[in-house]
Amino acid sequence: MKALVTGGAGFIGSNLSQLLCDEGHQVVVLDDLSSGHRQLVDQRAELVEGAIEDSKLLSEILPGIEVVFHLAATSTITYSLTNPRKYFENNFINGVILLEAMKKADVGKIVYSSSASSYGNSDERPLKENDLTEPINPYGASKYSFEHVLSSYHRCFGINSVSLRYFNVYGPNDEQKNNTRAVPKWVRAALQNKPLTLYWKGEQKRDYIFVRDIVLANLMAALNCNGFDVYNVGNGRGVWMKDIVKKLEEIVGRELTIEDAGERPGDPKFAMADISKIKEKLGWHPTIDLETGLKITVDYFKTRITENL
Repeated sequence: MKALVTGGAGFIGSNLSQLLCDEGHQVVVLDDLSSGHRQLVDQRAELVEGAIEDSKLLSEILPGIEVVFHLAATSTITYSLTNPRKYFENNFINGVILLEAMKKADVGKIVYSSSASSYGNSDERPLKENDLTEPINPYGASKYSFEHVLSSYHRCFGINSVSLRYFNVYGPNDEQKNNTRAVPKWVRAALQNKPLTLYWKGEQKRDYIFVRDIVLANLMAALNCNGFDVYNVGNGRGVWMKDIVKKLEEIVGRELTIEDAGERPGDPKFAMADISKIKEKLGWHPTIDLETGLKITVDYFKTRITENL
């Protein structure tokens, strides 16, 4: 299989590219390196430095591609509150440009990295794919809106697509610039003896899924991409943020200093996935538990901090 991975120099994209190369697939990575890192791209993949809004570039690299894994996005929820336009331009409009180029190049499959932010607020129960979708921040709205575009392109132009709604992803290669994600920030802080910033006093319940399981879901989605479908990708279990801090304390072997950051706009209290659909239809299930995944993540960042990267 010849695959294009947009955003392949980023956190999830680099892990996905590595898996695809390991499985013997031919991989082209498209990334403008605005938030990704060249050194994260697997050496077996071809890196094309550029942006998905560059129609001319897309026309050059898409012929012969069998499936597109679309991960390129502006992805920090907090910043979407200060610059919503950027999020809709990159996550929605540029996605349409990609689909138009796919249509012209006769590329018939796309696996899209969507988000649990599509749902918005919920009560303390796992969310199903057909639950109410009312995003409470521009990031979630921009990601969810593109799912409707994919549905229309399937029905009008025959482009098959799968939207994967990620919950909280963590693991190696999470080198996001100005990182706001809790786990990599906390791990770095813990390893450098700095305070951990904790919002809402840790009274939020989240569904954490290890990046290896996320990329396996992408591969299985590509192999079963026929029509238009949406799947939750999570661990299927919720964990209080304050309990993740306790697990980190156990792993590093000492009590951590907590800095109370108060409340933060755009955060739902609960976000857990019902993963029965993806288990049943794709045969996918999470393989890495939270404690194991956190240990792997801590080991990764120990090396990165030693390298001063």
